[in-house]
Amino acid sequence: MANITDVSRLANVSKATVSRVLSGSRGVREESRLAVLQAAEQLNFRPNATARSLATQATDCVGIILSPQLGNRLASMLPLLEGALARVGKNMLVRFADGAQQQQQAVDELLGGRCDGVLVLGTKQPLNPDSRLIQLDGVSESDNLNLCYDLTFATESACRFLLGKGHRQLVLMLDDKSSPAGKSAIQGYQQALQQQSLPYNSQLVIDGTDNQQALLGLLNRYLPFTALVVQQDAQAADAMRLLREFNLHIPQDVSVISLEGSALASQLTPPLTCIEYPSERLAQESVRVLQAQLAQSLRPADEQQKFQGRLVVRESVVAR
Repeated sequence: MANITDVSRLANVSKATVSRVLSGSRGVREESRLAVLQAAEQLNFRPNATARSLATQATDCVGIILSPQLGNRLASMLPLLEGALARVGKNMLVRFADGAQQQQQAVDELLGGRCDGVLVLGTKQPLNPDSRLIQLDGVSESDNLNLCYDLTFATESACRFLLGKGHRQLVLMLDDKSSPAGKSAIQGYQQALQQQSLPYNSQLVIDGTDNQQALLGLLNRYLPFTALVVQQDAQAADAMRLLREFNLHIPQDVSVISLEGSALASQLTPPLTCIEYPSERLAQESVRVLQAQLAQSLRPADEQQKFQGRLVVRESVVAR
């Protein structure tokens, strides 16, 4: 098995130069760097991870923290994050934590020597500011950098698509309309209505925590509607099932559009039109930004970076 001495001999450089090249340190001539990399590849040399960590004071590991109750949308990002991290030579350590206290404890533990940085998915509570921490779809009030889905844009886009098809009574079903995400969605809903000079009816905005009960209450109040905008694909599946029990056909009687666009969307009957969540872009950008913050030791950024979804038209929406 080749070692660092073999690489240094083949590359005709010192062992210290080999160590600097393989650890990514600066101050090495390009000619020497290329010689080391070619020698390492020729000898199939892979530096010991533990030794490299001791030399560079880096773990080459990024922690991922998420709630066990997290929806399919964010949980499905784990393989995308793993792939993005692998491409930059990082490993992934996943921790499940619920609530502000557990999540902060998990952050402190991982940043205490186990990981170089941490990505927190979907936290609803502000976490202590740290340049090694990035939140994905976290609370907007946090002092940490938050990369998030532009739910205002997604909701406005979904509603404008329906309005363009002639729909005028639109129901908006949310996880929690009092949450920051819920308020963002309502803002997009109102903006779309205002552009068409249509009134806002708060009775058509419902909480979907108990999907069937929320929609059942709406049906029992005999409020007319021709289209349903849901926050999650699972809500669409439940709504379609209940609407059929009331002899309402999808999409002939009620059109349905989702703000998620998971794998479930294409499996429903009819296949679900949606504003697709930008999972791959969020995963790639979160890793890139975290790498930049770790390399430059940037101070925590008190800002959000929003990512827009894209409209995927299937068969659950028809014109009126």
